[in-house]
Amino acid sequence: MRVNVPFPHGRDRGADGPLPRLRYALALLAAVILAGALGYHFLSRLSALDSFYMAITTLFTVGFRELGEVNAHTKLFTIFYLIVGLGVATYAISNLTALLLEGDLRGYLMERRMQKRLDDLRDHVIVCGFGKMGFQAAWELKKADIPFVIIEQDDTKGRSPRFSGELILYGNAMDDLMLERAGIRRARGLITALTTDADNVLVTLTVKQIRPDLPVVARSAKLGTERQLRAAGANHIVSPYEIGGRRMVGLLLKPEMMRFFDIVLQQEQLELGLERITLAPASALVGQTLREAHRRYATGALLVGLVHPGAALRFNPSGDELFQVGDELLVMGPAEALATLARLASGPEAQE
Repeated sequence: MRVNVPFPHGRDRGADGPLPRLRYALALLAAVILAGALGYHFLSRLSALDSFYMAITTLFTVGFRELGEVNAHTKLFTIFYLIVGLGVATYAISNLTALLLEGDLRGYLMERRMQKRLDDLRDHVIVCGFGKMGFQAAWELKKADIPFVIIEQDDTKGRSPRFSGELILYGNAMDDLMLERAGIRRARGLITALTTDADNVLVTLTVKQIRPDLPVVARSAKLGTERQLRAAGANHIVSPYEIGGRRMVGLLLKPEMMRFFDIVLQQEQLELGLERITLAPASALVGQTLREAHRRYATGALLVGLVHPGAALRFNPSGDELFQVGDELLVMGPAEALATLARLASGPEAQE
Protein backbone atom coordinates (compact mmCIF):
# COMPACT_ATOMS: atom_id res chain seq x y z
CA MET A 1 0.00 0.00 0.00
CA ARG A 2 1.32 3.38 -0.90
CA VAL A 3 0.53 6.53 0.98
CA ASN A 4 1.05 9.68 -1.04
CA VAL A 5 2.08 12.82 0.76
CA PRO A 6 1.52 15.48 1.72
CA PHE A 7 -1.28 14.01 3.81
CA PRO A 8 -1.69 16.33 6.81
CA HIS A 9 -3.26 15.10 10.01
CA GLY A 10 -6.94 15.83 10.17
CA ARG A 11 -7.40 16.06 6.43
CA ASP A 12 -11.06 15.03 6.81
CA ARG A 13 -11.63 18.27 8.77
CA GLY A 14 -10.48 20.50 5.93
CA ALA A 15 -12.89 22.09 3.52
CA ASP A 16 -11.06 20.58 0.52
CA GLY A 17 -11.30 16.94 1.59
CA PRO A 18 -13.56 14.62 -0.38
CA LEU A 19 -15.86 13.69 2.49
CA PRO A 20 -16.44 17.29 3.66
CA ARG A 21 -17.24 18.30 0.07
CA LEU A 22 -19.66 15.39 -0.25
CA ARG A 23 -21.30 16.15 3.10
CA TYR A 24 -21.64 19.83 2.18
CA ALA A 25 -23.26 19.01 -1.17
CA LEU A 26 -25.68 16.49 0.33
CA ALA A 27 -26.60 18.92 3.11
CA LEU A 28 -27.41 21.61 0.52
CA LEU A 29 -29.48 19.10 -1.45
CA ALA A 30 -31.40 18.02 1.65
CA ALA A 31 -32.02 21.66 2.60
CA VAL A 32 -33.41 22.45 -0.86
CA ILE A 33 -35.70 19.39 -0.81
CA LEU A 34 -36.94 20.31 2.66
CA ALA A 35 -37.58 23.92 1.58
CA GLY A 36 -39.51 22.68 -1.46
CA ALA A 37 -41.59 20.31 0.64
CA LEU A 38 -42.48 23.09 3.09
CA GLY A 39 -43.41 25.41 0.23
CA TYR A 40 -45.75 22.90 -1.38
CA HIS A 41 -47.20 21.99 1.99
CA PHE A 42 -48.28 25.57 2.75
CA LEU A 43 -49.10 26.76 -0.79
CA SER A 44 -50.89 23.64 -2.10
CA ARG A 45 -52.10 22.36 1.27
CA LEU A 46 -50.55 18.91 0.77
CA SER A 47 -49.72 16.24 3.30
CA ALA A 48 -46.08 15.62 4.32
CA LEU A 49 -45.69 12.67 1.92
CA ASP A 50 -47.29 14.50 -1.01
CA SER A 51 -45.19 17.59 -0.28
CA PHE A 52 -41.93 15.64 -0.46
CA TYR A 53 -43.21 13.86 -3.56
CA MET A 54 -43.83 17.18 -5.32
CA ALA A 55 -40.50 18.61 -4.16
CA ILE A 56 -38.44 15.66 -5.44
CA THR A 57 -40.26 15.17 -8.75
CA THR A 58 -40.05 18.90 -9.47
CA LEU A 59 -36.39 19.18 -8.46
CA PHE A 60 -35.30 16.28 -10.64
CA THR A 61 -37.62 17.36 -13.51
CA VAL A 62 -39.52 14.07 -13.52
CA GLY A 63 -42.96 15.73 -13.41
CA PHE A 64 -45.36 12.80 -13.23
CA ARG A 65 -48.32 14.89 -12.14
CA GLU A 66 -49.12 17.88 -9.98
CA LEU A 67 -50.89 17.46 -6.66
CA GLY A 68 -53.02 19.88 -4.68
CA GLU A 69 -54.06 23.38 -5.68
CA VAL A 70 -52.20 24.91 -8.64
CA ASN A 71 -52.45 28.70 -8.40
CA ALA A 72 -50.26 31.68 -9.24
CA HIS A 73 -48.34 31.41 -6.00
CA THR A 74 -47.61 27.73 -6.61
CA LYS A 75 -46.42 28.42 -10.17
CA LEU A 76 -44.10 31.23 -9.06
CA PHE A 77 -42.72 29.06 -6.26
CA THR A 78 -42.13 26.19 -8.71
CA ILE A 79 -40.22 28.48 -11.09
CA PHE A 80 -38.01 29.81 -8.30
CA TYR A 81 -37.59 26.34 -6.81
CA LEU A 82 -36.46 24.89 -10.15
CA ILE A 83 -33.93 27.68 -10.79
CA VAL A 84 -32.33 27.44 -7.34
CA GLY A 85 -32.85 23.75 -6.60
CA LEU A 86 -31.69 22.44 -9.97
CA GLY A 87 -28.37 24.25 -9.58
CA VAL A 88 -27.82 22.78 -6.12
CA ALA A 89 -28.80 19.28 -7.30
CA THR A 90 -26.41 19.52 -10.25
CA TYR A 91 -23.60 20.62 -7.93
CA ALA A 92 -24.23 17.74 -5.51
CA ILE A 93 -24.47 15.09 -8.24
CA SER A 94 -21.35 16.36 -10.02
CA ASN A 95 -19.39 16.19 -6.75
CA LEU A 96 -20.58 12.66 -6.10
CA THR A 97 -19.72 11.59 -9.65
CA ALA A 98 -16.26 13.13 -9.41
CA LEU A 99 -15.57 11.39 -6.11
CA LEU A 100 -16.59 8.02 -7.54
CA LEU A 101 -15.10 8.25 -11.04
CA GLU A 102 -11.90 10.18 -10.32
CA GLY A 103 -10.99 7.95 -7.37
CA ASP A 104 -10.85 10.74 -4.78
CA LEU A 105 -13.14 8.94 -2.35
CA ARG A 106 -11.42 5.59 -2.83
CA GLY A 107 -8.00 7.14 -2.34
CA TYR A 108 -9.22 8.99 0.73
CA LEU A 109 -10.63 5.83 2.32
CA MET A 110 -7.41 3.96 1.54
CA GLU A 111 -5.42 6.71 3.22
CA ARG A 112 -7.67 6.54 6.27
CA ARG A 113 -7.14 2.78 6.53
CA MET A 114 -3.41 3.24 6.05
CA GLN A 115 -3.28 5.89 8.76
CA LYS A 116 -5.04 3.51 11.14
CA ARG A 117 -2.40 0.86 10.40
CA LEU A 118 0.31 3.42 11.12
CA ASP A 119 -1.35 4.44 14.38
CA ASP A 120 -1.58 0.79 15.48
CA LEU A 121 2.11 0.03 14.83
CA ARG A 122 4.23 -0.84 17.84
CA ASP A 123 7.84 -1.99 18.17
CA HIS A 124 8.54 -1.52 14.46
CA VAL A 125 11.52 -0.37 12.42
CA ILE A 126 11.60 2.78 10.26
CA VAL A 127 13.63 2.51 7.04
CA CYS A 128 14.57 5.87 5.52
CA GLY A 129 15.46 5.56 1.86
CA PHE A 130 14.31 2.85 -0.53
CA GLY A 131 17.36 2.57 -2.74
CA LYS A 132 19.35 -0.64 -3.13
CA MET A 133 20.47 -0.73 0.50
CA GLY A 134 17.12 0.34 1.94
CA PHE A 135 15.37 -2.21 -0.26
CA GLN A 136 17.55 -5.02 1.07
CA ALA A 137 17.14 -3.86 4.67
CA ALA A 138 13.35 -3.82 4.29
CA TRP A 139 13.45 -7.24 2.66
CA GLU A 140 15.42 -8.70 5.57
CA LEU A 141 12.91 -7.22 8.01
CA LYS A 142 10.06 -8.71 6.05
CA LYS A 143 11.67 -12.16 6.03
CA ALA A 144 12.18 -11.87 9.79
CA ASP A 145 8.49 -10.92 10.18
CA ILE A 146 9.38 -7.62 11.88
CA PRO A 147 6.94 -4.74 11.18
CA PHE A 148 8.46 -1.78 9.37
CA VAL A 149 7.66 1.51 7.67
CA ILE A 150 9.54 2.86 4.65
CA ILE A 151 10.03 6.59 4.06
CA GLU A 152 11.07 7.47 0.51
CA GLN A 153 11.29 10.81 -1.29
CA ASP A 154 10.88 9.43 -4.82
CA ASP A 155 7.29 8.29 -5.42
CA THR A 156 8.36 6.16 -8.41
CA LYS A 157 10.03 3.68 -6.06
CA GLY A 158 8.34 1.05 -3.97
CA ARG A 159 6.41 -0.65 -6.75
CA SER A 160 8.09 -4.01 -6.35
CA PRO A 161 5.63 -6.90 -5.90
CA ARG A 162 7.79 -8.00 -2.96
CA PHE A 163 6.45 -5.07 -0.95
CA SER A 164 2.85 -5.13 -2.08
CA GLY A 165 0.67 -4.07 0.83
CA GLU A 166 3.55 -2.73 2.93
CA LEU A 167 3.59 0.71 4.55
CA ILE A 168 5.48 3.17 2.34
CA LEU A 169 5.34 6.90 3.07
CA TYR A 170 6.45 9.26 0.33
CA GLY A 171 8.10 12.36 1.69
CA ASN A 172 11.18 13.83 3.33
CA ALA A 173 12.66 11.62 6.06
CA MET A 174 14.22 14.72 7.64
CA ASP A 175 10.76 16.17 8.32
CA ASP A 176 9.61 15.90 11.94
CA LEU A 177 5.98 15.40 10.90
CA MET A 178 6.93 12.56 8.56
CA LEU A 179 8.85 10.78 11.28
CA GLU A 180 5.98 11.33 13.72
CA ARG A 181 3.57 9.86 11.22
CA ALA A 182 5.84 6.84 10.80
CA GLY A 183 5.47 6.25 14.56
CA ILE A 184 8.96 7.18 15.69
CA ARG A 185 7.86 7.43 19.33
CA ARG A 186 6.73 3.78 19.25
CA ALA A 187 9.50 2.37 17.05
CA ARG A 188 12.23 -0.05 18.15
CA GLY A 189 14.86 1.35 15.78
CA LEU A 190 15.58 3.33 12.63
CA ILE A 191 17.71 2.64 9.56
CA THR A 192 18.76 5.60 7.45
CA ALA A 193 20.07 4.52 4.03
CA LEU A 194 19.72 7.72 2.03
CA THR A 195 21.95 8.48 -0.95
CA THR A 196 24.25 11.07 0.63
CA ASP A 197 25.99 11.08 3.98
CA ALA A 198 24.80 14.65 4.60
CA ASP A 199 21.18 13.49 4.42
CA ASN A 200 21.89 10.58 6.74
CA VAL A 201 23.50 12.97 9.23
CA LEU A 202 20.45 15.26 9.13
CA VAL A 203 18.07 12.34 9.58
CA THR A 204 20.07 11.11 12.54
CA LEU A 205 20.09 14.57 14.14
CA THR A 206 16.34 14.91 13.63
CA VAL A 207 15.65 11.47 15.08
CA LYS A 208 17.82 12.07 18.14
CA GLN A 209 16.04 15.35 18.85
CA ILE A 210 12.72 13.53 18.94
CA ARG A 211 13.88 10.31 20.59
CA PRO A 212 17.42 10.34 21.99
CA ASP A 213 17.10 6.70 23.10
CA LEU A 214 16.14 5.28 19.70
CA PRO A 215 18.86 3.08 18.14
CA VAL A 216 19.90 4.43 14.73
CA VAL A 217 21.81 2.49 12.08
CA ALA A 218 23.23 4.86 9.45
CA ARG A 219 24.70 4.21 6.02
CA SER A 220 28.08 5.74 5.27
CA ALA A 221 28.63 6.20 1.55
CA LYS A 222 32.14 7.64 1.81
CA LEU A 223 35.03 6.61 4.00
CA GLY A 224 35.84 9.20 6.61
CA THR A 225 32.28 10.33 7.33
CA GLU A 226 31.82 7.99 10.28
CA ARG A 227 32.91 10.75 12.65
CA GLN A 228 30.09 13.08 11.53
CA LEU A 229 27.52 10.32 11.79
CA ARG A 230 28.78 9.32 15.22
CA ALA A 231 28.66 12.95 16.37
CA ALA A 232 25.09 13.21 15.08
CA GLY A 233 24.13 10.32 17.36
CA ALA A 234 24.21 7.24 15.12
CA ASN A 235 24.55 4.09 17.22
CA HIS A 236 25.85 1.94 14.38
CA ILE A 237 27.45 2.93 11.07
CA VAL A 238 27.54 0.69 8.02
CA SER A 239 29.82 1.27 5.05
CA PRO A 240 28.73 -1.01 2.19
CA TYR A 241 32.09 -0.71 0.43
CA GLU A 242 34.06 -1.55 3.56
CA ILE A 243 31.83 -4.50 4.39
CA GLY A 244 31.90 -5.70 0.80
CA GLY A 245 35.70 -5.53 0.70
CA ARG A 246 36.05 -7.43 3.97
CA ARG A 247 33.68 -10.11 2.79
CA MET A 248 35.50 -10.57 -0.50
CA VAL A 249 38.82 -11.05 1.29
CA GLY A 250 37.17 -13.30 3.89
CA LEU A 251 35.68 -15.54 1.20
CA LEU A 252 39.09 -15.82 -0.43
CA LEU A 253 41.17 -16.44 2.70
CA LYS A 254 38.67 -18.03 5.15
CA PRO A 255 35.75 -19.41 3.11
CA GLU A 256 34.67 -21.94 5.75
CA MET A 257 34.46 -19.25 8.44
CA MET A 258 32.39 -17.00 6.17
CA ARG A 259 30.09 -19.89 5.32
CA PHE A 260 29.61 -20.55 9.03
CA PHE A 261 28.57 -16.95 9.69
CA ASP A 262 26.18 -17.09 6.73
CA ILE A 263 24.47 -20.11 8.25
CA VAL A 264 24.15 -18.37 11.61
CA LEU A 265 22.87 -15.06 10.28
CA GLN A 266 20.49 -16.26 7.58
CA GLN A 267 16.88 -16.26 8.73
CA GLU A 268 16.12 -19.35 6.64
CA GLN A 269 18.47 -21.47 8.77
CA LEU A 270 16.04 -22.40 11.54
CA GLU A 271 18.38 -25.09 12.97
CA LEU A 272 20.81 -22.54 14.34
CA GLY A 273 20.44 -18.96 15.49
CA LEU A 274 22.45 -16.22 17.16
CA GLU A 275 20.75 -13.94 19.69
CA ARG A 276 21.64 -11.21 22.15
CA ILE A 277 19.62 -11.59 25.35
CA THR A 278 19.49 -9.16 28.30
CA LEU A 279 19.11 -10.33 31.89
CA ALA A 280 16.16 -8.76 33.72
CA PRO A 281 16.24 -8.05 37.48
CA ALA A 282 13.76 -10.87 38.13
CA SER A 283 15.74 -13.47 36.18
CA ALA A 284 16.72 -16.62 38.06
CA LEU A 285 20.18 -16.41 36.44
CA VAL A 286 21.12 -13.21 38.30
CA GLY A 287 23.64 -13.92 41.06
CA GLN A 288 24.65 -17.32 39.71
CA THR A 289 27.86 -18.31 38.01
CA LEU A 290 27.90 -19.67 34.50
CA ARG A 291 28.74 -23.14 35.84
CA GLU A 292 25.83 -23.10 38.33
CA ALA A 293 23.39 -21.84 35.71
CA HIS A 294 24.47 -24.51 33.27
CA ARG A 295 23.98 -27.20 35.91
CA ARG A 296 20.52 -25.99 36.99
CA TYR A 297 19.12 -24.73 33.69
CA ALA A 298 20.32 -26.78 30.73
CA THR A 299 18.63 -24.97 27.86
CA GLY A 300 20.79 -26.33 25.05
CA ALA A 301 22.04 -22.87 24.06
CA LEU A 302 25.75 -22.07 23.85
CA LEU A 303 27.02 -18.91 25.56
CA VAL A 304 29.43 -17.34 23.08
CA GLY A 305 30.01 -13.98 24.74
CA LEU A 306 29.04 -11.90 27.76
CA VAL A 307 28.74 -8.12 28.19
CA HIS A 308 28.54 -6.72 31.71
CA PRO A 309 26.92 -3.24 32.00
CA GLY A 310 29.48 -0.65 30.98
CA ALA A 311 32.08 -3.26 29.98
CA ALA A 312 33.30 -4.66 26.68
CA LEU A 313 32.24 -7.91 25.09
CA ARG A 314 34.01 -10.98 26.54
CA PHE A 315 34.10 -14.05 24.33
CA ASN A 316 33.96 -17.54 25.79
CA PRO A 317 33.55 -16.48 29.45
CA SER A 318 34.80 -18.81 32.19
CA GLY A 319 32.56 -20.95 34.35
CA ASP A 320 33.20 -18.70 37.36
CA GLU A 321 31.74 -15.66 35.61
CA LEU A 322 28.90 -14.18 37.71
CA PHE A 323 25.69 -13.07 36.02
CA GLN A 324 24.48 -9.55 36.85
CA VAL A 325 21.35 -7.51 36.18
CA GLY A 326 21.56 -5.96 32.72
CA ASP A 327 24.10 -8.45 31.38
CA GLU A 328 23.85 -9.09 27.66
CA LEU A 329 24.33 -12.71 26.65
CA LEU A 330 25.50 -13.56 23.15
CA VAL A 331 24.13 -17.07 22.68
CA MET A 332 23.92 -19.54 19.84
CA GLY A 333 21.71 -22.56 19.40
CA PRO A 334 18.44 -23.95 18.05
CA ALA A 335 15.39 -21.67 18.01
CA GLU A 336 13.66 -23.56 20.85
CA ALA A 337 16.75 -23.36 23.07
CA LEU A 338 17.11 -19.63 22.45
CA ALA A 339 13.42 -19.05 23.23
CA THR A 340 13.76 -21.01 26.49
CA LEU A 341 16.80 -18.99 27.54
CA ALA A 342 15.05 -15.72 26.62
CA ARG A 343 12.13 -16.60 28.92
CA LEU A 344 14.55 -17.55 31.68
CA ALA A 345 16.43 -14.26 31.29
CA SER A 346 13.18 -12.24 31.40
CA GLY A 347 12.05 -13.64 34.75
CA PRO A 348 9.02 -15.54 36.04
CA GLU A 349 6.48 -13.09 34.56
CA ALA A 350 7.58 -13.94 31.01
CA GLN A 351 7.35 -17.67 31.73
CA GLU A 352 3.71 -17.53 32.89
